[in-house]
Amino acid sequence: MAAQFTSERQFRMSAWDDFIHRLEQDMAECRRDLELLESGELQHRERRAGGAWVETTQREIDWHKKTIGMYDGLIRKLRAEHTG
Repeated sequence: MAAQFTSERQFRMSAWDDFIHRLEQDMAECRRDLELLESGELQHRERRAGGAWVETTQREIDWHKKTIGMYDGLIRKLRAEHTG
């Protein structure tokens, strides 16, 4: 019984480790995009009604910063709760 419990616990920890790793990868991608946006290498525009293009790069920068903060908080919480 103890071996089964240990095996199930290891499986759950492995699943959480995998999930946390995926979140870290997503956050890293978001940081790379933010660097490109902030450097001006990447710009964001949207086409509005009537066909006019509108610059929305700053909105994208703000969204990426907020998203990175959410990823960071979630990763910290999950690590504290589910890793050894």
